[in-house]
Amino acid sequence: MTAPQKQINLLPKDKWETGVIGKLLKWALNVGRYVVVFTELIVISAFLFRFSLDRKLTDLKEEMQARQSVVESYGDFENNFRKIQKQLNSIKEINDSSVNVDAILLNISQITPIDTVYKSINIINGKVSLEGETLSEVGLATLLAKAQENDNFNEVILESVASATEKSQVIEFRMTLIL
Repeated sequence: MTAPQKQINLLPKDKWETGVIGKLLKWALNVGRYVVVFTELIVISAFLFRFSLDRKLTDLKEEMQARQSVVESYGDFENNFRKIQKQLNSIKEINDSSVNVDAILLNISQITPIDTVYKSINIINGKVSLEGETLSEVGLATLLAKAQENDNFNEVILESVASATEKSQVIEFRMTLIL
């Protein structure tokens, strides 16, 4: 058989180490060591996580700047688009409010007697101003009667009539037709 081994302890134990306080202190030091290591691991992982968050923040800032430049480039396009849209609306309003000159001239030609000639025809703001000459009073009366009968003219105003003179045998007139 083998001889029993003897333990040699060069550091003698104090009395307080074998007591409750000594055992509690030994346990606290062992547990404290693990707590310190665990805390250091948490701090190191938080430090490394911060690097990943900084990288994500940088990427987000770059992406935001890229998208902001795209939005700014669309700003000019949008301004041009709105400007053209306003112009189109203005053109549409003008077209809607414009007078159909062909129809007005056709109506005037239909009510005009053969012996009547116009010097000028002005169409402004729903009013048609006629200046002309006719060879007879019957021609002027016919013109007035047909103008009043026409449904396209709401009002007929005879502004002036100049009778025939020795030089010219024509009757000059000026009248306004309100559409």
